[in-house]
Amino acid sequence: MTLPLPSGERVGVRVQTDMKKVAIIGLGLMGGSLGLALKRRGLANVSASARREDTRRLALSMGAADEVFETPQAALRGADVAVFCTPVCSIPALAKECLTAFEPGCVVTDVGSTKAGLAGEMSGLFRGTGLVFVGSHPMAGSEKTGIEVANADLYEGAVTALTPLANVAEVAIATIEQLWKGVGSGVVRLAPEAHDELVARSSHLPHLIAALLVATAGRDQPADLPKFCGPGFRSTTRVASGSPDMWHDIVKTNRGAILAELHAYETQLGDLIAAMEKQDYAAVKSFLEHAQTLRRKLAG
Repeated sequence: MTLPLPSGERVGVRVQTDMKKVAIIGLGLMGGSLGLALKRRGLANVSASARREDTRRLALSMGAADEVFETPQAALRGADVAVFCTPVCSIPALAKECLTAFEPGCVVTDVGSTKAGLAGEMSGLFRGTGLVFVGSHPMAGSEKTGIEVANADLYEGAVTALTPLANVAEVAIATIEQLWKGVGSGVVRLAPEAHDELVARSSHLPHLIAALLVATAGRDQPADLPKFCGPGFRSTTRVASGSPDMWHDIVKTNRGAILAELHAYETQLGDLIAAMEKQDYAAVKSFLEHAQTLRRKLAG
């Protein structure tokens, strides 16, 4: 599959970037891991913000930041790059509160799982301010949350999608590309809408199916069921342990693409049910063989 780039992008332009100070807004798994990665590799001075005092203390003791503040505004002072590591729906309001705190020319990015709606809101918010938004989605993470599980190597070997709008300057895109490559991630550029359609299929659909599997298996909570939930059940449903708040925002901001994938899944499920009801086990085996082949192509 060829990933579409934003129209008008100047592919192949080499731009020198300067990233001295990075502000990280939100110190959960993603923000804490980014701070650790930047500090471990000596890439930039890191300031951060976190609402909870125990999170701020832990971030400093772990070495995830040079300074940690209670407010985003304080963390943004002097930052060349700002990374919002909070739920997607919270980012525009937070950024609006910080408009007077951003340094002139600051390049702003995020780690959210949906991009199209956010790109539109941030572009409108930053219009005429000199601030630039370049959306990011590192394909890394865990069902666990909190800075307690942060990992300096979380982004090593991952792929990060950059989703700039067509009018974003190459120097801003290159700055965010440098950020993610610096912490060990590969980078792919594509349009926000194309990103949302792809991750609806590869990430959002699997999460909701995992949640459905857990809800179905545990629907009447039989007492002996946990004894029979072995490695297959645990690995298949692992992601259902993820943050409901984060996934609420993902579903809300990528509703159309996720619905399309759920309907496609519904069709596949209907075909399987029909084959089983007709006792057409040749069709069932053919389905399983096809799925096995696709699994090898998609995930190795």
